[in-house]
Amino acid sequence: MRALYHLILLFSISFVTFAQKKTVTPPPVDPLSGFDSFVNQMLIDWHVPGASVAIVKDGKLLYAKGYGFRDVKKNLPVTEKTLFGIASCTKSFTSAALAILADEGKLDWNKPIKEYLPDFQLQDEFATRTIAARDLVSHRTGLARHDLTWLYANLGRQSLYQRLKYLPLSKPLYAQYQYNNLMFMTAGVLIERISGKSWEDFLREKILQPLNMNQTVLTYPELFQKEDYALSYRDHNGQWVEQGFGSNVDAIGPAGSIKSNAVEMANWLIMQLNKGKFGEKQIVSAANLKENHTPQIVVYPAEAPFSELGYAAYGMGWSINTYRGYQRLAHNGSIEGYRSQMAFFPNENIGIVILTNTGAADYYFVNSVCNYFSDKWLNLPVIDWVPRLKIAQGEAKAKQEKAKQDNASKRKTDTTPSHSTDSYAGTFEHPAYGSFVLEPKSDGTYVGAFHGLPFTLAHYHYDIFEGTGVFDQTKFDFKIGTTGEINRVILTLGNAGEIEFKKAVK
Repeated sequence: MRALYHLILLFSISFVTFAQKKTVTPPPVDPLSGFDSFVNQMLIDWHVPGASVAIVKDGKLLYAKGYGFRDVKKNLPVTEKTLFGIASCTKSFTSAALAILADEGKLDWNKPIKEYLPDFQLQDEFATRTIAARDLVSHRTGLARHDLTWLYANLGRQSLYQRLKYLPLSKPLYAQYQYNNLMFMTAGVLIERISGKSWEDFLREKILQPLNMNQTVLTYPELFQKEDYALSYRDHNGQWVEQGFGSNVDAIGPAGSIKSNAVEMANWLIMQLNKGKFGEKQIVSAANLKENHTPQIVVYPAEAPFSELGYAAYGMGWSINTYRGYQRLAHNGSIEGYRSQMAFFPNENIGIVILTNTGAADYYFVNSVCNYFSDKWLNLPVIDWVPRLKIAQGEAKAKQEKAKQDNASKRKTDTTPSHSTDSYAGTFEHPAYGSFVLEPKSDGTYVGAFHGLPFTLAHYHYDIFEGTGVFDQTKFDFKIGTTGEINRVILTLGNAGEIEFKKAVK
């Protein structure tokens, strides 16, 4: 009976798969009708200074246009060739680079990377000796984000790589999806060691040049040599202020440093949709690109806030879910003031890329445009996503406000620190995060700087202080050593957990 059950189940799965492949979406009626005016309206609704969009279908670029301004002060318009930071959309390029190495017989997806990188070391020994290449690019290593190790730090890729061993894992290997930039950076180091070339040179030779992505660059110094690139912005009391370029993203380049434009990103999507082929060139084999597109772990927490969206899984550099029943692969990107999104529907052979130069709208703008595009090109009744997403935006803001209120209500009043003001001052160090210096002020607060970013500390209760600036609402829990003096402080960091900084001995 069990054998019969498995046979029936296998037949059922095969039939469903066959049926899905045979499903034909009716051709859309003039899907570009109204698209231009819709995007312009979204710029207004979501308060976005500039954007660029490209649409591909059946191996061809069908639409590419810039909107708004790449330089607000100088009134310079965005074009379809304006360069933007695509941020984490870079991850799919790094995953494809690994696939190319697999094609060349130089990489086994399932072999522990310790065999390629003898100096690879995490704090957990089992994870160190088990993690394979596919794990690095699917967010399932057990390592939390620890983004403050690299953000705005004056550290290069190799220094960050060597510091991994000082970072605690927050989950066991494979236990849970945890988005992680440092592991994608490590994938870049793996590419460098195997190929004998820098990650940047490998991508230029194996991916960018064959795809005619000739304006695409991988570092900020290269970007600044170009004429047509978008400045990034933040909203300050209704006015656009330049965000700047000091994040240090180039150091973790394989996770998020590519700067590209809509036209050239369209080539990237065409290759993805064409099973690794672009024109007459096979950039990556269909088999190993399919590895990139295959789910590796369920995205946690499993949330589908709208009935049209299915639960998501993560492949290698791609988020995989369904939109209104249609399989979709996509990825977002966020760095400085840039927000980006690329998405494609493999069975319908269509895709879109959306690039913007502000984080003020978070992902609401790109989601609105992407969903509208999807409805039109899938020939579905168009959903007005803006009211829904405005509600979601309001709920997110209300949640943040409630968190502030809860934080204030949990504070124990009428408590005092256990030690004198000077006892909490000094230099505090962590082998991966670096150090900061606390200086006391006459009002009982402290000032400091972390990776050059200023912050202050104010007493919360007992020996716990609360930060502002780069450490906004972060709790600093000062600890007493056996000598009775303050000798360390524990910071509870979002997406990292408790990180202990030791006080330097004078």
